[in-house]
Amino acid sequence: MSGRYADGAAGLVRAKTGTLTGVNTLAGTVVDRDGRLLAFAFLANDTAGAEAAQSTLDKAATALATCGCRTR
Repeated sequence: MSGRYADGAAGLVRAKTGTLTGVNTLAGTVVDRDGRLLAFAFLANDTAGAEAAQSTLDKAATALATCGCRTR
């Protein structure tokens, strides 16, 4: 995962990737903007290419890192 998440989520996302032909996954934990630890699991099925799927899954994990999920 080093080298990924240079867009501000570096150090906040800890995850494991998985790749099969046409299937890409990313599962792990992320610390959100409010400091809460969130667990996630994403799966992309019938993907056209591993690089595009990986980029999309990374964006989803980054979105979790930037959200403020605390209820008031």
